Amino acid sequence: MVNLSRNKNLLLKNLANLQLAIALLLVIGVVIAVGTIIEQDQSLTFYKENYSELKPLFGFLTWKVITFLSLDKIYTAWWFLLLLFLFGSSLLACTFTTQLPSIKTFKLWKFINKPSQYKTLSVNDNIKFGFSNTVAYNCNDNRYHFFRQKKKGYGYSGLLGRIAPVVVHASIIVLLLGSSIGSLSGYTAQEIIPVGEIFHVQNLTKFGNSTYVPQDLSCRINNFWITYTKELKTDQFYSDLSLLNEDGKEIKRKIVFVNEPLIYKDIVLYQTDWDIVGIKLKLENEQNFQIPLKRITKGGNRFWFGSLNFGSAQSTANTNLTVVINDLKGKIALYNSQGEFLQELQLGESFVTQGNTKVQFADYITSTGLQIKSDPGINIVYFSFLLLMVSIYVSFFTYSQIWFVEAKNSVALGGKSNRAVLFFQQEFRQILKRSINIRS
Repeated sequence: MVNLSRNKNLLLKNLANLQLAIALLLVIGVVIAVGTIIEQDQSLTFYKENYSELKPLFGFLTWKVITFLSLDKIYTAWWFLLLLFLFGSSLLACTFTTQLPSIKTFKLWKFINKPSQYKTLSVNDNIKFGFSNTVAYNCNDNRYHFFRQKKKGYGYSGLLGRIAPVVVHASIIVLLLGSSIGSLSGYTAQEIIPVGEIFHVQNLTKFGNSTYVPQDLSCRINNFWITYTKELKTDQFYSDLSLLNEDGKEIKRKIVFVNEPLIYKDIVLYQTDWDIVGIKLKLENEQNFQIPLKRITKGGNRFWFGSLNFGSAQSTANTNLTVVINDLKGKIALYNSQGEFLQELQLGESFVTQGNTKVQFADYITSTGLQIKSDPGINIVYFSFLLLMVSIYVSFFTYSQIWFVEAKNSVALGGKSNRAVLFFQQEFRQILKRSINIRS
């Protein structure tokens, strides 16, 4: 049992070593920097194309090295989580072996016996014999915890300021815990869903080793629209979303747009993109049909096109038309089979084909792009930030100490403070002055 206790104390002492904590923090910082250089959570094809063996980065970094060392998924790699665990254990060991015991010692009385020792304190003075009781009274009046033992006295205030390092350590440990839970259990998905459809989260782009995607929750796209500025530029695009439970009942509904997501528990749905997947047409006999559209992106611009065929192989009125759409403003361009421009129509307008068929462009079939994120550890991370802010506030409390000892004909006084020295000197002089005035 003795050897076991010694080994335990030795382990805690080694974990609480300041040099070890600094080294771990430095390594974690370097790894995070590497994670910002190497793109995370991309496909294998991406790494093969960008980190080929023919042109390795820095002369050695190829896709094989990246995937073998899990540099493509650093924040969920076992060795990175091990680094975080060791760093958290080091902070925890330091808290329990050094900081908490030191707080206990700060609460104990520490008498100074010899008047000559007072000269080493930041402030010191001598007053007439018999003033020690009034000094103790005024220290208590200034919220000092004062202790008296025969001819010696000791007081302290601002013990709360000594707790700040403990709170800082606690906030970092909670932050590591929350971020680790988020990395292991969280996920990110990207979905492109047509208006009116109901979907479950399926297209995961990022996930952890313990990720669970709930299947009892679905989402319906009620509507999608875009607003434009006076200059006819895209202002904002909106999606009307409904979250449904396993019985298909709506549990939450919200119109989302960029920087205004829908939040439900630890799931957040962001508006990210949009697309036009087709266009609805109506014939003169009230028959409806739709044609698919294909998106082309070139030089930062994009447009959609589709084909119309109103004839047949036996018909002399056979005609092929191409529909081109640039946005959702309602303008639709028509081209013939030779690529010649025919006319421009607004949504809702009709045109007549060569076969005397009247066709109306009824509506667009749009889809919305959503990013779904889940981070079960996000509230823990927020709580760690709260602790950190509390520690900053608590650190402003000044820890001050005052001593006195009675000699033959005088009383030696002195004190020190860990910060705000000028304020403490002023407070010390005021206590001394009030003590003399009371006796006088």
